[in-house]
Amino acid sequence: MKKAVIFAFMFMAAINVKAQNGTKFISLRGGFVAKTAFSGTISLDINTQYYNQNEIFAEYYQDYNNSKIKSYMGGFVLKPVLFRSGNTALRLRMGAGLGTATTKFAVAPQLGFEIAQSLGKGFDLLLINRNQVIIFGNTPQRWRVGVEAGIRIPIN
Repeated sequence: MKKAVIFAFMFMAAINVKAQNGTKFISLRGGFVAKTAFSGTISLDINTQYYNQNEIFAEYYQDYNNSKIKSYMGGFVLKPVLFRSGNTALRLRMGAGLGTATTKFAVAPQLGFEIAQSLGKGFDLLLINRNQVIIFGNTPQRWRVGVEAGIRIPIN
């Protein structure tokens, strides 16, 4: 009976073990969007099973040449791991943002990649390719192809 209880306890403990599940991060990123714009993003990243992540983000976008062309968006991104080796992870980014393109409501589905390089103690350097298309919203830059770099800081 004693062995059965110990075995049951070990089995239940093993079921709940998931790599990095529940770790949370704050990410700060900035970068360039093709042609004449820049973007800045702050996000909350939540690790799920096996180093996959979910991201809740807030983004600011502005054109260099015309300060009236800007947008504010918030959204959600799923980031499944495509490749992981040691301290490096390559993730696919699939999600969408909702917000405003200064005067109009905007919806922007996005697809891209993220490379994360661990620095130790939970800190990561990030390099992100983000490709968006603005579906609604009155903006001349409907396609936004950009690159962002930043840091991810652990909060738990």
